[in-house]
Amino acid sequence: MSEHDHPLQVQVQIPGQATAIGLEPDEAPPLDERKVAILRAIVTEYVSSGEPVGSKRVVEVAQLSVSAATVRNEMSALEELGYIHQPHTSAGRVPTDRGYRRFVDDLADRADLDDQRRELIGELLGSARDVEDLLARTTSVLSQLTRLVSLVIAPALDASRLKLVELVGLGPTSALLLLVADTGRVEKRTVELPHGTTESDLDRVRVVLGEQVRGRKLGDVHAVLASITDEAPAELRDLLRALSDATAEDMADDTVHHVFVGGQASLAGDEGFERDQLSRVLQLLEERATLARLLHQSTANDLPTVRIGGENEVEDLRATSLVAQRYQLVTAGSLGVLGPTRMDYASVLATVRAVADQLQASLTDLSG
Repeated sequence: MSEHDHPLQVQVQIPGQATAIGLEPDEAPPLDERKVAILRAIVTEYVSSGEPVGSKRVVEVAQLSVSAATVRNEMSALEELGYIHQPHTSAGRVPTDRGYRRFVDDLADRADLDDQRRELIGELLGSARDVEDLLARTTSVLSQLTRLVSLVIAPALDASRLKLVELVGLGPTSALLLLVADTGRVEKRTVELPHGTTESDLDRVRVVLGEQVRGRKLGDVHAVLASITDEAPAELRDLLRALSDATAEDMADDTVHHVFVGGQASLAGDEGFERDQLSRVLQLLEERATLARLLHQSTANDLPTVRIGGENEVEDLRATSLVAQRYQLVTAGSLGVLGPTRMDYASVLATVRAVADQLQASLTDLSG
């Protein structure tokens, strides 16, 4: 069995309730086979057309050997159970958040991605030059394949270790500090050299960096350089202080600075949002710290997670669904897509899973 052949499990997360994989809340009665088929037909047809689904259409889509009147009775029962609702008196039905949830849970062994799209993902991500390029490509691929907003968080720096530290002279007044982590992440900092810095000084500091900084956590570089500056020989202190200053910014707040967002334009013409809902979602997408926290909380383990509508703890996301997946090399990162609750969950789940698998494989290649 290949890594792509295993059944897809979806983690259910409903705030304030005990959760389990593929299960409805305890108070929900089981649905018989016909009700499940009717609910599936309503969800798939509504996702496709955006229009309420009537009983006659359900008979056609689900290929049922019963009358439309019988289906209407079953739809009334599903409505009482909270899986669908009737937006207008004479209209058909549309799924509720609970209906989408049941549909997603039933996708466990059916969501898969076609070979053509899987090969495309492999080609685009497999040719990335470095981690920054890889994550940017991942964001683009996710948004292009799903037509939704894509969210990608770089592997956390708090546990990654430096495997290479290099100081490259650029001229008499500047140098480049190159930091390469075991995740494949590359950080570059331009350093203004103190007046009178010699090549011998650079060589001596390179030795210090190899002994004191290599193998450290990337997020600890600034603190380590600051701590060794005062103990260094007097003629090297200004140079080490310059290196410390160059690493003072952007390192501690790394998660926030490395949230990649793509595909915002796809929301503009989406009829799944009302104008005020769209405005709130677009504003939230500018809040990188909130997005980072949201993705981290939604990917506590290796199972793909789907948060639908009211399951989202962030109020401004109650009209959206989030499909997220964790990936991991040395440290964990997260990726996912955000869109209206009326989305093609089967395709989106398969795409997110395939992109996460390829991203992790590409990270392994880059780190090697």
